[in-house]
Formats: sequence, structure tokens, C-alpha cells
Amino acid sequence: MPSGDHLNEQPSLITTLLDRTDALLERWYARVGLWPSSLIIAIALVLVAFIYVDGGTVPVSHGESYAALSRDPFAQSVSNPFRFRILAPLIGWVLHLRGPLFILVPWFFLVGFVAMVNVWSRREGAWPSLALVIMLAMIFSPVIMHSLVAPGYIEVVSYFLLGMALMNVRSMLVSCACMALAVMTHESAIFLTPAWLLAAMSISGKSRRWWAKRLLLLAGMLLPYLAYRFWVVQVDEEALSAAYYFSYANLRSCVASGPLGTVVGIFAVFRLHWLVLAIPFFMLGLRNGNVRWALLLVASVGLTLVIAFDTTRMFCWTFPLLVLGSVELGKCVGRKMAVALLMVAWILNFLIPPYTTTGAESYRLKGIRNYVTQ
Repeated sequence: MPSGDHLNEQPSLITTLLDRTDALLERWYARVGLWPSSLIIAIALVLVAFIYVDGGTVPVSHGESYAALSRDPFAQSVSNPFRFRILAPLIGWVLHLRGPLFILVPWFFLVGFVAMVNVWSRREGAWPSLALVIMLAMIFSPVIMHSLVAPGYIEVVSYFLLGMALMNVRSMLVSCACMALAVMTHESAIFLTPAWLLAAMSISGKSRRWWAKRLLLLAGMLLPYLAYRFWVVQVDEEALSAAYYFSYANLRSCVASGPLGTVVGIFAVFRLHWLVLAIPFFMLGLRNGNVRWALLLVASVGLTLVIAFDTTRMFCWTFPLLVLGSVELGKCVGRKMAVALLMVAWILNFLIPPYTTTGAESYRLKGIRNYVTQ
């Protein structure tokens, strides 16, 4: 009979399963490539999520405006409230994915975004199995499901570009270019500039002079976009400018959301995964640079709620927390515990129907098209 000590040295069933999964994924990534493999996984997961959340194939609500803009982005004969968010419609126009076909543009970026989550997690040091679980957590959150139930919404295009800016933060040119493109897609990305700059400083350990250089480069890249915004103001009075967002009526609507509506809306983004993400931050403490960066990210996104009452959609911009926080969780508690915690939260999340909160009202994502098309 083997001794007790020998039995204690035997790996558990979960450890063995994780080891085999990691080895299998590592071989596949080595043979096919990390990006191509991630894209294949992403397509499969997107299809499953699409079926689960009862996704649509016709542009709705804001998506209709973006689809209309893709027909002729610079037409002055027809007003469009979202004319400032030009990049995605422009891509659709260039690729001839116009009108009803425009929904393919956000969906292409959606698949790329999910694949990027895997690549980004791996670059940050996550085991293949942990990175795969992070993908699962992301794709069954409103970060992804919003684009599936509301075809044509372009936020996911900005998510992809912002993620690329953070993932490649060590490369000043690439990171600045991706950040500028994210802002051209959706102006809300500008609120994440402080967190992006802090990430660059903490990772690269550069001086404030270097920080200013990066900011100036970003400003230079945005000059053509600023010129475009100036042109829009002249030709389209219905475009939603800063004057609309800071109008008394809009600010009053944001305040009317109330504390409870705000908390419920924020919880909707990751649901029980928020509790899991809290673990590494409590373990690391406020002195840790990653924790301070995360708090800055949350605070930056929180500022958007002053002028926007779509609480859940706005807090989807905190998606980097799920990626980097989960990787930090693995470093704090180990692979097995991190995977277990994320998977338990993922499974329990199915007991909480995915929903989105706008103002003080919450709506299930399944069937939400029936509401927005009324």
C-alpha cells in the first residue's frame, strides 16, 4: 500500500484535467498560431451566446442610425444623431457593408474582441485554461451580448480598439493609434484616457515627460477627427454634440437614475464575477499599482454616468477589469482556485437572467428587441 505522504503528493483530478487542457491548448496554439486559434474559439463561443441570448439580425434603435450612416457617411441631405461616431459606419461604407449589411461590421470586431481577450490574457501570463475561462466570462456578459441582441451597435468596435491600445501599451505608436481610433468610433473612449496613460506609465516606468509625449501624439492623431466634428456641427444640427449631453434635460435624466438604479446597472455587467474580481484587489491592497489603476478605470467610467444614463452599457467599458483582474486572481490564488472561482461564478450567473439597466429601469436582454422596436 502507498504511504499517506505519497497519496498527498498525487495531483487531484481537477489539477490533472487542467494540466491536460493546458497541454492540449498549448500544442494547438503552437501548431495553428495563437491569434488564428483564438478566432476559431471566438466564433464558436459567439454562436453559442447568440443562440442563448436570442440574438437578432436586423439593426435596431441606435443600430438603425449607424446602418443609415453607413450608406453615405458624408451625406448632408439626411440628419443623423450619431454622425460624430464615424469610424464604424465609414468602415461599412468602404467595405460595401451598408444598410442592413452594416451589422456585420460590429460583429467582425466582436469576434476579434473575444479572440483578443484570449491573446491578451495569455500575454499577461494566464494559463491557457484560465484564459479560456476568461473568454467564457466575457462572452456571456452584456459586454458581448448587447451587440448580439441589438445588431448595429458599435461599442464593441471601440472595445476592440481600446483593448488593443492597452494590450500594446508598450508600443507608443500602435497604442496611440488604437486609442485615437477608439475615440473616433465612440467618444466615450476619451474618458478612459487617464487609465490608459497610467497603464503606460506603470508598465514602462517612464517619466512624466514621456507621459506628456504620448498624450501629445494622441492629440495629434485626433486632429483630423476634431476637424470632422467641427464640420458636422456646421452641417447637421441634430447630431448629438456636447451641448446635448450637458443640457439640463439630459443631466436631470441621469440624476433620476438614482443610487439603486446605478448599482443594479453596474452589477449587470459582470454579475457574480464582480465578487470574484474583488478577491485579488483586497489581497493586493491599495498600495499595489494594478489596484490603483483599476480604481482609476472605474472612476473614469463612473464619470460618464454624469451625462449618460445607460448605466450597464457605460460600465461595459470596464471590460479590462475582467481580463486583467482574472489574470491577477490566478497569480494570487493559483490556477486551480482561479479557474474554479470563475467557473462557479459563471455557472451561477445563469441563475440571474442577463439584463441591462437604462435610467431606473432594467430589461432582460432576451426579448429586449420587442421593447426597443415598440
